Amino acid sequence: MGAPPPVPMNAPTTTARFDHDPRPPRAVSSIHALAMAARERDRRLFFATFAFAIAMLLLVPFAVLAAEPLPLRLAEIEGRLVAFPRATASELAQIAADEAPADAALARQVNTMYGLALVLSNRTTEALELAERMQAAAGADAALRAGALLIRSDYEGWAGNSAKAHEFAANAREVAAQSNDEYVRFATSYAAGVTARMMGRAEAALASLEEARALAELAQSPYRQAAAFYQLSVLDMMMKQPERAFGNALTAYKHAKASGSAFAVVRAKMAESAAHAALNRPRQELAALQEALATARHAGSRVAEALAVVNLADIYLRRKDYRRAHELSRESLELGRGLDDMALMSVSKLNMGLALLGMGRIESGRRLADEAVAEYERTGATAEIAETLREYGAYLEQAGDFRSALALFHREQKLNEDLALAAREKTLLEMQSKYESDKRKREIDLLNRERELQTAELRNRELEQRVWWSLATVFGLSFFVIAVLYHKLRVTNRLLAQKNVALRQQNSRDPLTSLYNRRHFQEFIRDLPAPAERRRGAGESPVQALLLIDIDHFKQINDRHGHAAGDAVLMVVAERLRDTLRETDMIVRWGGEEFLVFVPVAPLDRTDEIVLRIMTAISGEPIVYMGHDIRVTASIGYLPMPLPPDNLRLHWDGAIRLVDKALYMAKAQGRNRAYGIAALHARGSDPEHGVDGDLETAWRNGVVELRLLLGMPIDDEAGAAGKALAQVH
Repeated sequence: MGAPPPVPMNAPTTTARFDHDPRPPRAVSSIHALAMAARERDRRLFFATFAFAIAMLLLVPFAVLAAEPLPLRLAEIEGRLVAFPRATASELAQIAADEAPADAALARQVNTMYGLALVLSNRTTEALELAERMQAAAGADAALRAGALLIRSDYEGWAGNSAKAHEFAANAREVAAQSNDEYVRFATSYAAGVTARMMGRAEAALASLEEARALAELAQSPYRQAAAFYQLSVLDMMMKQPERAFGNALTAYKHAKASGSAFAVVRAKMAESAAHAALNRPRQELAALQEALATARHAGSRVAEALAVVNLADIYLRRKDYRRAHELSRESLELGRGLDDMALMSVSKLNMGLALLGMGRIESGRRLADEAVAEYERTGATAEIAETLREYGAYLEQAGDFRSALALFHREQKLNEDLALAAREKTLLEMQSKYESDKRKREIDLLNRERELQTAELRNRELEQRVWWSLATVFGLSFFVIAVLYHKLRVTNRLLAQKNVALRQQNSRDPLTSLYNRRHFQEFIRDLPAPAERRRGAGESPVQALLLIDIDHFKQINDRHGHAAGDAVLMVVAERLRDTLRETDMIVRWGGEEFLVFVPVAPLDRTDEIVLRIMTAISGEPIVYMGHDIRVTASIGYLPMPLPPDNLRLHWDGAIRLVDKALYMAKAQGRNRAYGIAALHARGSDPEHGVDGDLETAWRNGVVELRLLLGMPIDDEAGAAGKALAQVH
């Protein structure tokens, strides 16, 4: 920035009285009197000049500081731009017209921010015209060209074209990297990260947002740091890392409070609420979002209020308070219409539809939800579409529309396969560690050197203003000391937060077989609705099935071939189970050499066939390890749910106990076989009465009916499946 214009001041005046000639003493000659008068005039003139110089030295800096510098005004406007786009657009237009910044970086920032405010104010034609003018005037100015691309990206996002928005944002980031413009580099990296997350590209989103965070830290901008940490928290939630999301949300809130931006505070509290929800903290979840709504309303930001209301509706949906959720969704829809925000209106319609489904108003709910899904699909935001389909499908399933729910689940599964999120999670975690230690260090060192060059240029300019020399030195030293202390405190807090996250992080997968573990199954089954009631005699009606599988003679495999061979056997058996069963069937590493299989939908007369396929798959081919053929068979206990003949619904703990007893009976009767509970004749109010002890005794007493399926002999090379020999009467 050029030197500030000189500020006119009224200089203090000291008037020397030359018309007064004091009478000398009688003893002094007239020549001596004239000499004394001259010395007196010189003395008075010296003091007058000295007083004038001191006054100028003290008053000029304060007069210059009285007018707020443009960078500070732009920083304050940046914190209000999203919350109050119309007001900030007017302010930026006034700055461009009245002040016309001579500094190229400030002029670029004013134009770029003005374009973004125009888009958010729905003045899209003016925004695109401004982007074209900036593009035409850019020439070799990479930062100005990147600013024009950023405005186009924001417009495409406003228009609902997420793929195009990400393309423009990524291009803007690459162009901005060729410049040293702080604002443009941050804004383009931030936009590239947000649009990549919406497209489900978690790896690209993480790289861009980490770069934006580093740039915000170097610029020492609390608002930009709050924005970057907020988006990182949202990305962590998408990657199923709620503890890390919670830490980033708290950091975003700290920077938001420091920035004084009410909108930044609202977003940080919304991120904190989402993390509390994932960590099963319902009281803190609601309190955080209520605080966000109160802050938005106090600030008078309709944008922030709309975001808080639509998220509050989500909370009441999860709590099954459908009437309250419907009221809040209607309120957020009206706010979205007032703001002409298509994304907000789509979310509100979806929430209203789900609330209506929950209240039993199926047709009205489906109409609104279908409309919202269609609007989501037009945006191309793959990750958000998949989440929407999952949530909608769950509500349809709850309403009893299983066919439509299954169709939505298949569409969601297809999207998730396209994203390949599961395969990338491990890579992303490794990339984070490497990014933290190597690449990020190099980038920050490079940015530090660029920052030092910029600081040196600013100091050279300050040296030209000699009146500022002493003040700049004092302020510079004070600022440096505070920055060092603040940086040390922030680094310490971040390391502590990372250690806390590492201690609390849990995994739902078995590390050896990559199957689900027992904890995941227990959490899944806790939320699973009871199986639907079947009509009597409806043999073809679908049921659920539960199987408990145990590898025969597993200890002998460990003793004979070693524990590494045992691990190899477990991995191969897990792979054969995956190949044999459907993707909708759940396979669980239950413990040791035991596996549990949950079949959500199967015809009652096909359960034996499923068991036979599993036994054949496990024992059909030997497992080759270190040149040795290891023959493996399995014993299985299984049952359908509900149980014939009276369609008994057992609690899951009771069902697992029964299949465990059936498995024990298969092991006791010679292994390589399966015992299935074909029927349970309840006696009394307790369905399990009579089977508390030995299952064979219960069979002999007529309490249960059993099915015996024999596996093929271990030396049978033909690979033919075993046949069900008989039903035990």
